[in-house]
Amino acid sequence: MSGAVAAVPGGESIGFERLAAEGEPRGRRVLFVTNMWPDSERPYYGSFIASQGRSLAAAGVDVDVLYVRGYRGARAYLSALRRLPRLAGAAPYELVHVHYGHTAAAGIGICRRPLVVSFCGGDLLGEPREDGITRKSQVEVAVFRQVARLATSTITKSRQMEEALPRSLWPRNHVLPNGVDMEAFAPRPRAAARAALGWEEGGKVMLFIGNPDDPRKNVELARAAAALVGAEDPEARLEVAWGVEAEQVPTLMNAADCLVFPSRSEGSPNVVKEAMASALPVVSTPVGDVEERLEGVANCFVRPPEAEAFAPALRQALAAGEAPQARSAVERLGIGAVAEQLLAIYDEAGARHARGRR
Repeated sequence: MSGAVAAVPGGESIGFERLAAEGEPRGRRVLFVTNMWPDSERPYYGSFIASQGRSLAAAGVDVDVLYVRGYRGARAYLSALRRLPRLAGAAPYELVHVHYGHTAAAGIGICRRPLVVSFCGGDLLGEPREDGITRKSQVEVAVFRQVARLATSTITKSRQMEEALPRSLWPRNHVLPNGVDMEAFAPRPRAAARAALGWEEGGKVMLFIGNPDDPRKNVELARAAAALVGAEDPEARLEVAWGVEAEQVPTLMNAADCLVFPSRSEGSPNVVKEAMASALPVVSTPVGDVEERLEGVANCFVRPPEAEAFAPALRQALAAGEAPQARSAVERLGIGAVAEQLLAIYDEAGARHARGRR
């Protein structure tokens, strides 16, 4: 991945990167627009989108990335809205691929080119709290569902998300989860991984990856269930990982004995697929496409969001320590295979745009 390119103005609220085609170029060039992208301030943020961009580059596609630091305030989106049409017209992009609803709302002015919008989860399903979906999120979801009408094609990460779109848009929506890097995420010796992290070699580790301050991630359930497990096995512990660089996540997966995933709402959670590729047992709530991913996979469990239901599954997962079937179950979602499916979606969007239909 190259460094930032200074040719795109916008101050600190907007960044730009170029992912040059690797191997044999296909003569294709696309523009990613996203409000989630790893940078020096948030090295973990949007790593799954960065992985998708790199997979396209590996497939011979030039990918330019305009990322909007929306976490700094609404002005970032206003800056993007002013600059996107000029940027999109300055290079021979075959299409613009926008990620997440907030960025899509800022990107609807680029419809002179085919516009593909990827919805990622909360932008269509809402952001839940303990007492339900927030009012602000309800309003945003209603807006984003209508913004989808202006896209040439849309992508949702799960069937549940597709069903949140207006039914008339289903024929031009594609259900395509983000891919997983099967090379980076693979089973490796646990002792070496723990040593690399500075963890104690002994004891059973339940791993939670996510922002513990985000109510959607529901770390309280992980802690409550882990406490029940610890009452029977004092050496079992919960490790909470947040703010780490993406390159460290495979080591975390290999250092743990299971992944605990208690989220209240998701699209197609990448951390679950990454754990599967690492042959790590998973205990999850029934969110997004997790039930589909884990169906029939030994040593992986989907349980109701209750500590009393999670704890027995965690004990089984910890006792197993590995889930070899999980890796084979997720192989078809390797980043290379998903990149080829994404290029087919681009071809379809280009043909639809050429016919003058939205």
